[in-house]
Amino acid sequence: MQVLIKIYRRYRYFWKYAIFGFIAALVNILAFWLLHSVLLEHYLFSNTIAWVLATLFSFYANKTVVFRSKSKNLWHWCQEFAGFMLTRGLSYLFDTFLMFLGISVLFWAPMLVKIIDQVLVGIFNYGTSRLIFMEHNQKMRMRRNIMKRLSNRND
Repeated sequence: MQVLIKIYRRYRYFWKYAIFGFIAALVNILAFWLLHSVLLEHYLFSNTIAWVLATLFSFYANKTVVFRSKSKNLWHWCQEFAGFMLTRGLSYLFDTFLMFLGISVLFWAPMLVKIIDQVLVGIFNYGTSRLIFMEHNQKMRMRRNIMKRLSNRND
């Protein structure tokens, strides 16, 4: 049991991100399906609206639940939001390229392309989200490690 707890603690951000990343991917896929398959909107328009909805959800989930980032003030919140949107903007370009390639070039089914796309984009997003929200947590971890080493010397 201790081994499982140790694994969870070591990779806790990954597990939390995986759960909320999966939910964000579902938001993206369901919004795309509704817009493209039900309302018959163009796939690139549907993809863009789905991306906006999933990205707003992801910012909130990553900030508050996954990485528990606390904004010191409005300026800090704006910096996190801008950094998040900038990196997600890069993933949007990757997302749009994959959708175009899969649907317009390879002629695959739009929903199949969307699902494959969300897996690949999700991997990219995990790395960038850690960079944005982990700055404060990394400083705290470093301080904790220093304090632990100092207390071990005194024992």
